[in-house]
Amino acid sequence: MSPASARCYWVETAGHGGLRECELSQPTTGEVLVETQYSGISPGTERLVGLGLVPPTVATQMACQAMRGSFDLPIAYGYSLVGTTSTGERVFTMHPHQDRLVASKEQLIVLPEEVPSARATLLPNLETALNAVWDAELRGDEKVAVIGGGAVGQLVNFVLSRLHQGAVTLVEKDPARAADALTPEQISQGSVDVAFHASGTGAGLQLAIDATGFEGRIIELSWYGDQPVTLRLGGSFHHDRKRLIASQVATIAPSHRAAGRVARTRAVLELLRDPRLDGLLGNPIPFTDLPEFFADLYAGNPTPACPLVEYKTTP
Repeated sequence: MSPASARCYWVETAGHGGLRECELSQPTTGEVLVETQYSGISPGTERLVGLGLVPPTVATQMACQAMRGSFDLPIAYGYSLVGTTSTGERVFTMHPHQDRLVASKEQLIVLPEEVPSARATLLPNLETALNAVWDAELRGDEKVAVIGGGAVGQLVNFVLSRLHQGAVTLVEKDPARAADALTPEQISQGSVDVAFHASGTGAGLQLAIDATGFEGRIIELSWYGDQPVTLRLGGSFHHDRKRLIASQVATIAPSHRAAGRVARTRAVLELLRDPRLDGLLGNPIPFTDLPEFFADLYAGNPTPACPLVEYKTTP
């Protein structure tokens, strides 16, 4: 590979991808070359993208910074990359999985020394989790359940441990993902005031609805692509005046919107200083093994909650 080229993971056809070599332009004024250390994978979203399940009606909203191709496939998609610049700064940027890139300085977030590079790949999903907690507008010691122990669910659970006074219960059917979580059968109907749903399944959303009590709030973080969801709303949903609230990171929660994105990013960087987050990261996946990893993901095989891609040996 020449100094003016890079390798990037592309989804070629639905359920199949590989590494492509691509040319790099020379950095111009306001741009910088970034050598990648790690990238993070968002299993739910990247599986839907890799299977070609993004509805045309939301293609514009789902497009992310620096992606190439289209959701009709092929596509290079991803939004969590950490690397170093030629001046030695460690930076985060939203970019597909690629071993080196040229980026505008405006697209880079310089990382504090207290935030290790691997942990920094959690930034976008942690931002999603924090925004959801803000959307919930929790009061006092309200009882909370988090349904789904994947990346977003466990990060919501982490944010709540830092910001909420009340009891929080994580619910996950796979004990390998969250050993301390309750199983779905162990959560009682009407037992919580607020439920965050992040399992990506209709069954999980139904559980979140049923778990809340009178005037309960269900914060929906899952995205289903073009897959339909069936719910049973003939039980307590109407009688108990429950509310289903969509939370999506592209728009800041109303309670914090006036402060803007810079303030939200600053809050996430502060949360990223907590070393407990390292326990969420999976064993590093070598960049060259990405096609095999994504083949397993597309097939629906079990994956770590927060998969981590390693590009080279780092300090």
